[in-house]
Amino acid sequence: MAEDYTYIVARLRSLEALMPERAWFEHLARTPDESLLGALREHYRGFEAVSSPAEFERALEAEKLSLLELVTGLLQEERSRQFIRSGYDFDNCTHAWKAAKLGARSTLVPFGFFPPRDVEETVAGKARGVLSPRLEEHLAALDARYEETKSLAACEYEGEAAKWRFLFEAAPEEEASAYLRCKVDLINIKNCIRIGRSALRTEALDAVWIEGGDVETARFRSFVREGEEELLSYLATSVHARLVRLGLSRDLPLGRIDPIMRRALMEFLGESRYRFFDFSPVLYHIELRERDFEIVRRIVVSRLNRLSEETTLERLGVVLPS
Repeated sequence: MAEDYTYIVARLRSLEALMPERAWFEHLARTPDESLLGALREHYRGFEAVSSPAEFERALEAEKLSLLELVTGLLQEERSRQFIRSGYDFDNCTHAWKAAKLGARSTLVPFGFFPPRDVEETVAGKARGVLSPRLEEHLAALDARYEETKSLAACEYEGEAAKWRFLFEAAPEEEASAYLRCKVDLINIKNCIRIGRSALRTEALDAVWIEGGDVETARFRSFVREGEEELLSYLATSVHARLVRLGLSRDLPLGRIDPIMRRALMEFLGESRYRFFDFSPVLYHIELRERDFEIVRRIVVSRLNRLSEETTLERLGVVLPS
């Protein structure tokens, strides 16, 4: 069944019109402590189920689950639905598998199609046939990789690569594939900078890169050897030149890179605001909501840590809406 994007996009646009603007977030950053929870409830119903801003992760988890259920409820094609939510199933399987190897408790998210309990029981050997064949194969591949390498890190990299391979296969349209290529590049760019500034084990360098982006992974390996200035010089004339324009530089602290990456992704999807007949406005809406969740998270964490309004807004950086 073909998607009725006209209806889907109209529904999402109506919701976007009600989303908070920059002034509201700035007001939230200076809201008195005793009024913070009430202010959050103005736009985020997930906070109605918690008694304190300190429970913000539980509230934002409820918000995100509601978002994903809304979007997958609007989509009719199974491929599109899988594209939106199956990545979380892959992540849950990988995390539960690693936790089992370590004898630790897994922390899974409810955003995929399969309940975390089913994932945990499958990994523990207490359940069979409750996950999809693709996820069963994924777990078997992790076991095989561990037998081969005896390295949990290598298995994590393999699990991440498997997730992205699936998403590229499931991409319902070229717009979705282009979105994935952009996200993969941004992840690889951040990893390249992080590795260059830290002492990551050299044996991980060939496995850490995700395939499928517009920038070949071989380039990132060379940038690690040649230095961050070479990476920034390349980016300045590439499809990701906006990163440099937004402030990515050699002197930028690692903790301030994520807001720039988020803003770059939003700019990449910006044209979707004017489209009504393809999948890209759906992706734009999800990322727009994700951006706002991150803004709320940063503001609440800053408030809980008694940071000033100025410091809070500085930490948000370019991620704030214009």
